[in-house]
Amino acid sequence: MFLTILALTFLLFALIAAFKMESFLQGFLFIVALAVVAGVFYLFILFPGFSGLAVALMLGAFIFRQSKK
Repeated sequence: MFLTILALTFLLFALIAAFKMESFLQGFLFIVALAVVAGVFYLFILFPGFSGLAVALMLGAFIFRQSKK
């Protein structure tokens, strides 16, 4: 129950932050980015072991590739 309330509170604050963005597109992309991050974390929990390691490697490769630009 506590995690559900915590998740709903986080969602509420994320929606408030999205509506305070300069444009609708920025707010929408902010919500999409949060959903992607939450989905990656969910994959870590759902598929431990090799699948989680594969997700971690893909995420690390993406982050390192972005830092080179």
